[in-house]
Amino acid sequence: MARRKKSALQQRMEYLLYRGVAALVRARSEESVQRWGARIGTLSRKVLRGRDRLAMRNLHAAFPERDGGELRRILNECWRHFGRETLAYVRLQDLPIEEIVARCDLENGEVLDRVQREGKGAIFITAHWGGWEIAALVTSALVPGLHIVSRRLDNEYLERDLARGRSQTGAVMMDRRGAARTMLKVLMQNGLVGILPDQAVQPREGILVPFLGRDAWTTPAPAKIALRAGSTIVFGFCIPVGTRYRLVFEEPIRVDKLTEEERDPVALTKRINDVISRWITSRPELWLWMHDRWKGTGGSEVANGE
Repeated sequence: MARRKKSALQQRMEYLLYRGVAALVRARSEESVQRWGARIGTLSRKVLRGRDRLAMRNLHAAFPERDGGELRRILNECWRHFGRETLAYVRLQDLPIEEIVARCDLENGEVLDRVQREGKGAIFITAHWGGWEIAALVTSALVPGLHIVSRRLDNEYLERDLARGRSQTGAVMMDRRGAARTMLKVLMQNGLVGILPDQAVQPREGILVPFLGRDAWTTPAPAKIALRAGSTIVFGFCIPVGTRYRLVFEEPIRVDKLTEEERDPVALTKRINDVISRWITSRPELWLWMHDRWKGTGGSEVANGE
């Protein structure tokens, strides 16, 4: 179902509220921002009860062996985490990119240098896990000209602010609708394309492959485009560590080294989902469980239109 478009007045009111919060956040210490972010996350859990119920159903289905008390603790921390990350990102937006990079320790960062030397471009894959916005900023600072595939916000004022923050390193934002041709062109010029393929897509746009043990509609675009361009697939995940971050790059998937069976787009998409699922399982409190990931599969559907 298509979202109802917000009125201009509603968008402006939301934006003014955001600017007020942003001014308060930037005037406070990092430790204070962390505390207030956790409180806002806890409040969001109480306000967005439909999303909280959806998230609990998702957790129960993903981890049937864990008891309800443990899953409740994971989800409570998940809400606090996203509250902290939201305020932290607002605070970081006005900082010089050099200072943002300095707050993030790299692990296996030489992967990016290696794939650039290979000259076939690379698809950088992360998920709505940990500090993904920080991951995008740091990666685009390391590889200027990163093209990021994203879904536009339903508030044009907020979208403009978010794009400004993301583009301060020279990153180029691409709307996910109709992005395939541009992605292929960037890769053929040895560029880097960033994408977060862990959210649900419409059945007409995706394929059913396992995600956290359950079939989910998933975009096959990263697999298909990487295979067509002969590009490497790079995974990076950003872990919050107090007020700092650690960005971990995994050993990439070299599509030119895959067997004929492994080069099947469905098999490669499943492999991508397996990597993302492994990271989510390792720290489940850092993933966006409130998203209706199994929409259209008979799994957990969002309640009351929230």
